[in-house]
Amino acid sequence: MMNKIFLLASILLFLTAALATAQVHDLDTYDLEEALELAQSTDKKVLIDVYAEWCPYCERMHKNVYTDPEVAEAIEDYYYLVMINIESSDEVNYLGNEMSEREFSQQLNSESLPTTFFMNSSGELLGKQPGLLPADTFYNLLNFVGSDAYLSTTFEEYQQSR
Repeated sequence: MMNKIFLLASILLFLTAALATAQVHDLDTYDLEEALELAQSTDKKVLIDVYAEWCPYCERMHKNVYTDPEVAEAIEDYYYLVMINIESSDEVNYLGNEMSEREFSQQLNSESLPTTFFMNSSGELLGKQPGLLPADTFYNLLNFVGSDAYLSTTFEEYQQSR
C-alpha cells in the first residue's frame, strides 16, 4: 500500500513539474548554442532561466511570471530564452565548450533557484537576477536590460520613469 502511495505521489510531482515547464515552453525556447547564433544575427540577447524541477519558486516563476502576456512579449522582443536544469546531464555547447546543463549552471555560479541570467549576443554575461520576481518587476527588468537602458541608468531610476 505504501509503495502505491509513494508511486502516486511521485507521478503527481513529476506531472506538476512537467506542466510548469511546459507552460514556459509556450514561449519559444532554444538550446544555448542556437540562441547565441541567433542572437548574433539579430542583435538580441540571450535570457537563461536556471531552474530545478523540484523547486517550488521555479515552478511559480514558470507558471505565474513567464506566462504573463507582458513578460512573454518582452522576451519575444529582446531575447532568445534558454532553459537550464541544474540537475540535467543534457549537453550544452557554450562558445565551443561542451558540458552538461549541470556543469554550465555551476560555471554560471548559480547559487539560488530560480536565477535569470542575461547574456549579450557574444555570450558575455551582462548580469543575473536570483529569485522569484513579481511579473511586473520582471517585465521592467527584461525591458531595462533588453533595451540597453542599463548602460545609462540604474534599474531604480528606470522603474521610476515608467
